[in-house]
Order: sequence, then C-alpha cells, then structure tokens
Amino acid sequence: MFRLIALASLVALAGCHRQASAPGDAPGNFKVEPGDGVVTVSWDQQPGLTYWIFFQAGGTVTAGSPAAPLIFDAQSPRVIGPLANGSQFAFVMNATNHDSRGGPSTPVVSAVPRLAGATWTSGAPLGSPPQNLNGVAYGGALNRIVAVGDAGSFFAGDFNYTSANPPGVTAWTQPTSIPTGFVSDLSAVTSDGSQFIALGTDGSIVKSTDGNAWASAASIPNNSATMNGLAFGLVSSVPTYVAVGDGGSIFTSTDLATWTPAAASNTTSNLYSVSFPKDTFIATGADGTLLTSTDASTWTPRISNPPTSNALRGAAFGTGSTAAGATYVVVGDAGTILTSIDGTNWTPPITPPPPSQSLRSIAFGSRFVAVGLGGAVAFSDDGTNWQPSSVAGSPDLSAVVSTPGMYVAVGALGANAVSK
Repeated sequence: MFRLIALASLVALAGCHRQASAPGDAPGNFKVEPGDGVVTVSWDQQPGLTYWIFFQAGGTVTAGSPAAPLIFDAQSPRVIGPLANGSQFAFVMNATNHDSRGGPSTPVVSAVPRLAGATWTSGAPLGSPPQNLNGVAYGGALNRIVAVGDAGSFFAGDFNYTSANPPGVTAWTQPTSIPTGFVSDLSAVTSDGSQFIALGTDGSIVKSTDGNAWASAASIPNNSATMNGLAFGLVSSVPTYVAVGDGGSIFTSTDLATWTPAAASNTTSNLYSVSFPKDTFIATGADGTLLTSTDASTWTPRISNPPTSNALRGAAFGTGSTAAGATYVVVGDAGTILTSIDGTNWTPPITPPPPSQSLRSIAFGSRFVAVGLGGAVAFSDDGTNWQPSSVAGSPDLSAVVSTPGMYVAVGALGANAVSK
C-alpha cells in the first residue's frame, strides 16, 4: 500500500511540472570582434542561462536555422574559428532557461576576420624596476610564452587569446627558482617542444620545462665572445641547438650537455641571430653577414644582390597569404629586408618599409611581421610588399614571436605588446 501511495505522489508531481519560462530579453551587450582567422564573441552573461551562438558565412543568419553551425552552452568571451580571413560571417545568439524554449535573439552582427600584425596593444612594463627584454618564445605543447632579458630576467605566462590585461597571457609570472647567483644578461630564448632554453651573453645556458623553474645546463666553453642568438632545429632528424655570437662564434649541441664549435663558420663578423625557419639554419650579423647551414657545422656565406653593409638581425620563412609562394625573409638595420625562395639567392623586396625603420626581429604566423627600434613594425603578406606600422608609445622592440592568431613582441624597459 505504501509503494502505491509513493508512486501516485510521483505521478502527481510530474503532472504539475511545467517547462521553465524562456528568458524575457536577448543577451545584452552582444559584440563580435574580428581577429586572425577567428572572431571573439562576448556578451553580458547572466547566471542560470544557457547561451547558444549561431553563425554562418554571409551577411545574415537566423537563430535556430538548421543550416547555421551552432555553439551550445557558450561562455563569454568565446573564440570561434578557424574562419577564412577576408570573408564576411554573420552571428546571432539567444539563451534558454534550463529546459525552456529559446528566448529573444540578439540583432545579427557581422564581422570579417583579418590578418594580425597591423594593430598592437601594449601591456604594462614587466619587472620592478623594468629590465630590457631581449628574447621571447612560445611553447605550443606547453601553451606558454616566455620572455627573457637583462640581469637574469625571466617572465612566463599562459597563452590567453582573450585576455586584455595583460594582453595575450593570463598573467606574467616571475621564476619560482633559478640557479643560485644567476644574474647573467639573457640575449635569447627558444623552445624545443618540451622545454624552454635561454642563452646568456656570457655563454651560460639555462632550461625550464614550465618557464618558472630554471636549472643550469652546460655553458658554452672557453668563449670570451658575447653570445647573442640561439635556435633549435633538426639535423638529419637529430635535435640540434645552435648558439651564435661575436667574432663569428658558432657552437652546437645535441643534448645541452656538450657544446662544440662549428667546423667552419667562415666569418669573423659579429653574429646577432640564428634561426631554423625551414630545413636550414640561418645566421645573420654585422656588415650584411648572412650564413646558411644544413648541418649546423659548416656554414656558407650568402651575398645579396645588390650587396648590403647594414647589420642583419633576424630571419623567418613562410608561405605568405598570396600566390607568391614560399619565401625566406631576413631583416636588419635601416629598414633592410632581403628575400629568397631557395635560401641561396637573396634580393631586396619590391616595396620595402620606410628606411628609418631599423628592424631587430621577424616572425611568420599568417603573414611576416618584423619589429624594431622606436616601436617600429613592418608587415607583409608575401615577403615582397611591405607596409609600416608601430606600437604606440613603445620603446625599442627586440624580439617578436608568433602564437595562435597572435604576435607577441618584447623590448626595452620591459616593453611587451600583442597584435591579434
């Protein structure tokens, strides 16, 4: 008898259930911000509601349309991608209250994703007091950004595309541990996929799996030259580290336990950077010095046509967003830019940036982006035609790195800026 009464009570309760009322208003402050291959959708999120975003290519979209891709249970802000740059997309959203029907829809908002690199947002200077930052690296597997600089300065932050303060990272943090007494000026940092490696101007090497706890690795031996650049690449599938410095100094290591001088650097010029943009190492330096190597041991000097005596500071490789094809690009002082399709023959671009822009570093994400003195920025979709930009109010920029949908640059007095 008790079981029959209990079942009857449950049936009665079920009969009394009513679907929750739909929200009375559309989501407020609905915005769509275009980015590089993505958009960021934001709104005033209210507790207890479930938000639905509908979007499709073109200028209009209808909430609930079976033809429109749907994002269910969205949280503000929400990054949507990949989307084709240069194409218009329309967005609309509504909300439900638990199991209610959909409430009123927002107005349709359209946006056109576009390449990053043209406009920049600066963050607060890093450090107290701020130190010059000389290198920056992104570890994709770690999803972290690391910046290094003078007086043993290290900063690390989790990549966060939607963060506005600080831009680009959830927060910049300083090391939890460094080698005792380590105060070397750091000239460069790179990632090999599983860890970050930083180079001191005195040849010291430190490494970290998270950007916070740093340990010493083997220093570059018996070298009085200032060391300026560090790269990681593969030589016949063997992980290889290369460090370069003044007087044509080039050292290599496969394990960070032993460093070996290059068999033939074929230069006595000061070398300012080294990179492994694609299948070959490229070193650049004073008086137009440009070297390439496939084995990191024997280096071949390259002469541009026409030759340049300006210092060269960095190299990158990219396919570009136009039909121009794959291109190597080197940048340097007085707006010097050199391009090559094979890494052997180098020529100036068709449309360089203004010659007053001395460029210190270059990266390729969806386009080429170079940064330099006085907050100078130059960008190109093909490596051949360049446009100028700048980081407002920024001091000299020394390094730039590409991250998903975003570029990060660092420089003098703790400068850091993001373009997305």
